[in-house]
Amino acid sequence: MAAPKSYLIVGAGCFGASTARALKQTHPDADVLLVDPAPFPDPAAAAHDFNKIIRAEYDDPAYMALALEAKQAWAGADPVFAPFFHRSGALWSVTGGRASRLEDNYRSLLGRVPLETLSLDEARARFPVLASCGFGGGAEQCVLSPEAGWAEAAGALGAVVEAAVGAGVRYEVATVERLRFGEGETCTGVVTTDGRALEAQHVILCCGGYTPWLLAESAPEKPTLHAGDRLKAAAVLMCLFKVPPGKRGLDKFKGAPVMVHPFGDFPAECIPPGDSHTRDLAKCTHEFPYTHMKYHEPSKQEISVPPLSTAARMTWTTDLPDALTANSKAVRDMFFGDAVQGMKPESFRLCWDSSTPDEDWIISPHPASKNLYIAAGGSFHGYKFLPIIGKYIVQMLDGKLSEEHTRKWAWDRDLTPRVTKYTPRGDLKDITGYLG
Repeated sequence: MAAPKSYLIVGAGCFGASTARALKQTHPDADVLLVDPAPFPDPAAAAHDFNKIIRAEYDDPAYMALALEAKQAWAGADPVFAPFFHRSGALWSVTGGRASRLEDNYRSLLGRVPLETLSLDEARARFPVLASCGFGGGAEQCVLSPEAGWAEAAGALGAVVEAAVGAGVRYEVATVERLRFGEGETCTGVVTTDGRALEAQHVILCCGGYTPWLLAESAPEKPTLHAGDRLKAAAVLMCLFKVPPGKRGLDKFKGAPVMVHPFGDFPAECIPPGDSHTRDLAKCTHEFPYTHMKYHEPSKQEISVPPLSTAARMTWTTDLPDALTANSKAVRDMFFGDAVQGMKPESFRLCWDSSTPDEDWIISPHPASKNLYIAAGGSFHGYKFLPIIGKYIVQMLDGKLSEEHTRKWAWDRDLTPRVTKYTPRGDLKDITGYLG
């Protein structure tokens, strides 16, 4: 009888945690080791957040189909996720063309359109919290998705890792310094910063924004291993605003959906306060990704990378420069104007992810190293797929991924760059006072 296969997953965020659970579901006898720099859930992971939007509104029908599959798990089909989902509805300001594309995708996939179309004035009247919202920058109307909502992100991430560990996954707290290679450039495992060698037959990198740096550190002399232009670490600024009680405060948010306005100088989203989880905290995200370019001396290249030191890892903090946090206040004013009074910043966070030029993920064997696999490139739209993304990564590992997904998520694919609100377009070195 063949010995059970062994798998080493680097990174216990959305992709890594979901993969660990899916591996034990698919291959119960497999030896699965999940490695992360912190006990789970890691507060520096992009998936470790106050809350995240759960929705299926995609212009790309392939992602809408996946999001609908994931939403079933959030809505109750999977008991690991159901306790963390809040069906608040979600409102997007859109162009007429985008509204039509969403409707067409829903008809094709569901045979129905679970959206309500509102004029901008109707949206302001329906939701008093938006009474002063200008909806500037190109919005033509709004669409309301009553079935969308948000999830308690850190809680759900922790529940996934706990379920994986309960199924037999081993969780190791360690920071991976570099990959190990054997004969024929085969990846055999990793070396940690404290000198340990961890080995497995299959090594899966699910380390988000750190992926390009780790690949360069592992073989600086081998450009074919490096990410190049495929992946770039980027961060968006989030802020938790404390909303005071009363008619001009929390009362304004009663019945409010998640709000997304992807236009103008301050494209943004807001998850409303007012329930047992959010209490009096509204989370606003400025949808303007920043890179963090550093020169990697061994490989002689510039690489965008999140903060490398543990002390500088970006979790919730008040220690960000005014030149950056001013953008969160501008987002608040854009959404709510004088309709809400007294919203004060409580805490800020730079949320790091890895972006691809076309915003499609990379879920692929690495062609330059046998037994090395990449699952990255969330491009700021990966979290909602936490219940199912591991299933597709395991399909890739088993050689069973569909032709469509194999082509879409390949390491070496024809990249046609897209320009969206989540395209990185600033660098943190240009922010006065940023010291990360």
